[in-house]
Amino acid sequence: MMISAYPDDFLTADPSLRLLVETQAALKGFSSFPLDLSDVVGGAALEAESPVDVSSHFLADVLARIDALDDSQAKAQEAVHAAGRAIGELLGLPQPLRDISLNSAAREGWTFAGPGVKSMALETGGALRAKLLRIEPGHGAPHHDHTGTEYTLVVCGAFEDGTGMFGPGDLSIKQPGQMHHPVALPGGVCLALTVEEGDIALTGALGMLQRLFTRH
Repeated sequence: MMISAYPDDFLTADPSLRLLVETQAALKGFSSFPLDLSDVVGGAALEAESPVDVSSHFLADVLARIDALDDSQAKAQEAVHAAGRAIGELLGLPQPLRDISLNSAAREGWTFAGPGVKSMALETGGALRAKLLRIEPGHGAPHHDHTGTEYTLVVCGAFEDGTGMFGPGDLSIKQPGQMHHPVALPGGVCLALTVEEGDIALTGALGMLQRLFTRH
């Protein structure tokens, strides 16, 4: 279910819900993410440099040094670029989601939530749980039900869950008994803000394991 208007009491409800509503409002007219942060910083640094003369064997020396890089150095460089991309994604979020996400990234960061899926808890001070999901194309959550209402706002990218397709600015609302299997669509990473009143309830064999390990 998607909605375009909210009742007055919804707007004064839990801080997590207010964050969701304000983020959806900010998404109107929101088109694209900024350039990779590492590209922006690197470009600015190059433009600030003054040209200098180089020796005739400068290029050969540079290529030799590149060839001499071992695996650990190459992995370290990739880690730096990956960190820049991750920060760039958060900097591209609309306000007020940007600030709370950057604070959460500095405090706890992303956690593994399944193959191709990362989750980051957002501390809103409310009773409801808010989190930011990062879903690689073709990946998503297993088929599940809910023990309470689940609100999912797509910030960028898109997902399909068997009940419809949701793109930037779309809000999916699922009630207990409304099972779905959200999967990010091709074309780019899907970032989504979710607010949950309850827990997800897995179905099938995964659901049996969930009930087994959560039994008191």
